[in-house]
Amino acid sequence: MQIKNYQKNKAFTLVELMVATSIFVVIMLASMGSLFTLLDASKSARALRFAMDNVNFAMESMSRSIRMGTYYKCVTSPTSITMTGNSTDFGDCSGGGTFIAFIPQPYSGYVAGTRIGYKLSLRADNITNTVQRCDGSNCIDIVSPDVDIQRLNFIVKGSDPYDGIQASVYIIMKGTVKVKGVPTTFSLQTMASQRNF
Repeated sequence: MQIKNYQKNKAFTLVELMVATSIFVVIMLASMGSLFTLLDASKSARALRFAMDNVNFAMESMSRSIRMGTYYKCVTSPTSITMTGNSTDFGDCSGGGTFIAFIPQPYSGYVAGTRIGYKLSLRADNITNTVQRCDGSNCIDIVSPDVDIQRLNFIVKGSDPYDGIQASVYIIMKGTVKVKGVPTTFSLQTMASQRNF
């Protein structure tokens, strides 16, 4: 008598394939959720970095202009400074002012005697503040709309050009940056010493 040897075909069953596919789908969905969370965090970090670069550029621009200026005048009310004409008045403010004006180093298009200045100003929304650069009577915002400047002070010492003391301006800027509705606070300080001494 001859015994027949039946060889079974070895393969995955339908149930095993469905279980393996289900596990793969669950792992992929978890991985995609993590990926989207990382992408969102990256976008938020990039937006925050862009806003902070803007604030740092504004601070550097102010200090560079102030270093090369003369006849510094610092006040708490912007209306008390003459910005056009041959205005060469000056004044310290050891307590800190929110507006500084000065005669800049001449540049292309500069009108002799015209002052430029920097001030804390309320935006059109009447909620947030900005920093403005005033050239004569024209003022423009120099920080992003995402930035709310809560404090801007200029402490000026040695503004009298005839007393033989090198003028210096201490700038303090504090505020918040909102990225996707989340506020992040910042505080910057710098000292600008007059270079036309």
